[in-house]
Amino acid sequence: MGGIYIPAVHLPHGAEVFRTLNYRRSQYRKILKALSERALLGCSARDAIVLPAAPDPGYLDFLLERGLGTREIIVCRGEGGNFAEDVLNDWPALERIRQLAPSEARFYVHLEEEEALAREVGLPGTTTNPALTRLFNALYFLIRLEEDLELDAIPRVQARSSRLDGVLEGMLERHQKLFVRGNESCGGSQAFVLRDKGDVLAMSKKVARNRFITRYFASKFIEGAEGWNFQFILDGDGGSAFYGASRQVLGDGYVHEGNEGGGGVPDGGMELSEKLAGRISEMGGKGFFGADVVMDGEKAYPAELNMRENTSTPVLAAQKKLDAPFFKTVKISAPRGLTFKTVVEMVGEENLLDPGGKSGFLPFNLSASGLTGSLDVAIFGGSRDEVQSRLERLNRAR
Repeated sequence: MGGIYIPAVHLPHGAEVFRTLNYRRSQYRKILKALSERALLGCSARDAIVLPAAPDPGYLDFLLERGLGTREIIVCRGEGGNFAEDVLNDWPALERIRQLAPSEARFYVHLEEEEALAREVGLPGTTTNPALTRLFNALYFLIRLEEDLELDAIPRVQARSSRLDGVLEGMLERHQKLFVRGNESCGGSQAFVLRDKGDVLAMSKKVARNRFITRYFASKFIEGAEGWNFQFILDGDGGSAFYGASRQVLGDGYVHEGNEGGGGVPDGGMELSEKLAGRISEMGGKGFFGADVVMDGEKAYPAELNMRENTSTPVLAAQKKLDAPFFKTVKISAPRGLTFKTVVEMVGEENLLDPGGKSGFLPFNLSASGLTGSLDVAIFGGSRDEVQSRLERLNRAR
């Protein structure tokens, strides 16, 4: 038996974090639970995984034929506030996990529910203290870390969510464009690019009712800068192992649209993220950690700390298993009731990831697509040019 994956996607103050995405509260909860399915990309045949629903049989066969996923799936349904709560309240599922005697437990994030789950399955002490998880994920903490480690940082101005207008409009008199981020965020949900008073007003309307995410930090928008994400696995005792990196693809309003990886990574970003990972591990951080870094030429600036799995973690896991040189993730429109058979018809079977595993399309988040209206696709290739060529082929097919 390998490890047990209990990939409950949830965050502190999640209702506020995702409010800007315009989902109803009940809808975003369903979406987050459905996103658990993407952890199949990180599983191997020796692992087990707990999911809120069984995956599409054709999709699971597709993954297994390419060395991804597992047939050891424990389905756990519930009405809890998040999927981790559902698993905690499912005694037959917990007993099944205990019988499997997993060697390790993999979680999306380490909060109170994950701490309890680790104890229940016989792996106590393997998660980050929940209070530390909350601390590490806050922008306040990153600012303190910048001072402690004497890091170069982009100057920020702080403003309350209920009193943004004066501060931000004053900054726009000095700068053509601003980048504003909340003290907590995920996937750009609390990040905004502002160009004029209209943008300030629109942002203010979205965040004025916040009860928990009440502090925002504004800085001059750096044109031409790149956003990178560096991921590590921490041991909680100062050690960190580099897991992978990707460049973030951002759309209008700084919304995260995908990632591209392969080839080299910027030296400055690697050096900076290693420092951050080492310090977080020294302070007790365990498991997955991601550092978002802004690269302005060769200069690297810290942007965000993620004491959890990151959006690109499942695709990086697949890339490592497949030994695929390059990838890019994109979203395509998905109809309700999407099945894997429909996906094959949409993109063409010949374009799917080949059994050798190094080139082609790898769809994921199939279960969530019916709720979000979009399907995620990782495009793998032997070179950036091949990935781009396959992307153009995908655009023609949809």
